[in-house]
Amino acid sequence: MKCGLCDLRKAKRQCPAKNALICPQCCGEKRVLEIDCPETCAYLIAGREREVEDYTRRIGTLNPADHDRNSRVFHDHQDVIARLEYAIARERLSSRDLRDRDVAQAVTILLDTYRTEENGVLYEKVSEDLRVEPLRRELKTVIEALRNPEGEAKGIVDPKNTRLQLGVAIDCLECIRSMVTAYESGRNPASGYVDFLARVLPRQEAPSSIFLA
Repeated sequence: MKCGLCDLRKAKRQCPAKNALICPQCCGEKRVLEIDCPETCAYLIAGREREVEDYTRRIGTLNPADHDRNSRVFHDHQDVIARLEYAIARERLSSRDLRDRDVAQAVTILLDTYRTEENGVLYEKVSEDLRVEPLRRELKTVIEALRNPEGEAKGIVDPKNTRLQLGVAIDCLECIRSMVTAYESGRNPASGYVDFLARVLPRQEAPSSIFLA
């Protein structure tokens, strides 16, 4: 019997979401991204475990300086990284065209904005790319909500009321950008990182990061 999705390869797995037999390749490539997999699916659980192991291995390939910084930032600010990861995963699920390079660009633009602020100048840089700009705005919303819990999204943040310091926000964004780099040489260099986040992170916002290294 052929796969109920691609109609090319032999069907070997019972898909509870599609109520049909599908091939392992479609199961691996389309789970969560194109198939609304139930959290109890054994193939989803096993696939997530493998991808988390691969994620940990990739982080270990970063140069020592980046790896040490990431370990420190993730240890001290897991909640910030978790929110940024969740925002990227949610954007990937709503935009099939989102790629790792789009994440890198959105983060780089945001870093430029915050480094400019660090030098005493308030100037928000934006992107004209329709894939990049929505993600940039979403990541900025996450950070600003943490920087200014009172809800003021614009203007100078009062350091007495802020919960997230500007330098920490920059470090967290640097971590995200380095993780994109870690996936550049993978099996799917175009969207390996964003696909990983979309498939592995819970459908609702997680209280902690998936970073394990």
